[in-house]
Amino acid sequence: MPATASSRGRDPGPAARPGPGSLTWRCASDTRGVLVAPAALLLQVAHPVVGAGVAAHSNFTAAPWARLFRTMRSVDRVVFGSDQVAAAEGRRLQRLHAGIRGVDPAGRPYHGLDPGAYAWVHLTLFQLFVDVQRVFGEPLTPSQQGTLYLEWRQVGRVLRVRDEYLPASWSDFRLHFDDTVARVLEANQAVDDVLTAVAHPRNPFPAVPARVWDPVACRAGELSRLLSLGVLPPVLRQRLGIPWTTADQERFARQAYRLRSVLAALPRPVVSIPPSMPYLLRARVVRTLGRVAA
Repeated sequence: MPATASSRGRDPGPAARPGPGSLTWRCASDTRGVLVAPAALLLQVAHPVVGAGVAAHSNFTAAPWARLFRTMRSVDRVVFGSDQVAAAEGRRLQRLHAGIRGVDPAGRPYHGLDPGAYAWVHLTLFQLFVDVQRVFGEPLTPSQQGTLYLEWRQVGRVLRVRDEYLPASWSDFRLHFDDTVARVLEANQAVDDVLTAVAHPRNPFPAVPARVWDPVACRAGELSRLLSLGVLPPVLRQRLGIPWTTADQERFARQAYRLRSVLAALPRPVVSIPPSMPYLLRARVVRTLGRVAA
């Protein structure tokens, strides 16, 4: 992949976005995605271009919560925001990544607008949607996965991801995903930082004493790590050097079953809240965490 190539593409206009009633709206508003969000982040930063950019230019280690909610807010803007908001978010992300460039520890140049890496980040979110439904909900049928993928491909166009880096169909995506996992992704500093942040969540609220935060964070971190690693492709765990035993797989299956049973008994609005709510709530959370981090 040429490290200096631009990922700028044609702005497809507002008609390209999936609307209310689409699978994209259903999956993007599913609050259960938070449970395995680190899996998508690991898929992203294991890409050598993304990992190098995050390690050198991101404040993830200092403010992981703010980074997570900024990402979620960005998805909300593009999926649920007005046409103007979605287009503006696409331009903002382009500007943000344009200044990310350098040389990684292996001597490879990288650029934030590398088209393959830019597309990969977008594609990992589709995989997250599929995994959330598979582990915690009712798995999407092959037909639904195909429909959701084509919708998400259209969202990628709003973000100006170049068409040639977006597989044309769900089956093409599967081939691309498996090939990238098996041949491109690798262990790096950003992967280590994400694993540390997941296992030991930092306290973003100074008013909460350590004696209260630490026990809860320890248990939550253990569960989040188990669930997130459990949904990763086994070959990726091997490439990243992450131990995973038969006992780990059994623990993952038990926890997933328990959570799936509990969540199935909750009112639907709890697990799939109205799109406007995550959009507004996350905006407020990002502002709050930003002030705390500062």
